[in-house]
Amino acid sequence: MLLYNKKKLIIISIYISFFVAIPIIKNESRLIEKKIQKHQNNIFNLEKNLLEASLEFQYLSSPALLTSNVEENLDQKYNNLEFSQIYLNIDNFISAQKKITSIPINEK
Repeated sequence: MLLYNKKKLIIISIYISFFVAIPIIKNESRLIEKKIQKHQNNIFNLEKNLLEASLEFQYLSSPALLTSNVEENLDQKYNNLEFSQIYLNIDNFISAQKKITSIPINEK
C-alpha cells in the first residue's frame, strides 16, 4: 500500500510540475517569436533602404544616364546649373540676395 501511495505521489508531482512548466515555456517561446518578428521587420526595412540607396546611387553617380533618361521621358527642357547658382550654405545665399540691388523710384 505504501508503494502505491509513493507512485501516486510521484505521478501527481510530475503532473503539477508540467502544469507549471508548460505555461512558462509557452510564454518564453512567444516572447522569442515576437523578438524574431521584430528583427525580421528591421531586416526588411534595412534591405528596402539599401535597395533605394543603391538605386539612387546608380542614378546620381551617372549624370549622363540621368540626363538621357530625363531627355527621353520628360517633355520639358532642363538646363544644368552653373557653379555660381549653387549655394554652399545659407550665408552664401543671403549674401547673394543682398547683392541684388533695387532701383529706387524717384518721386517728384
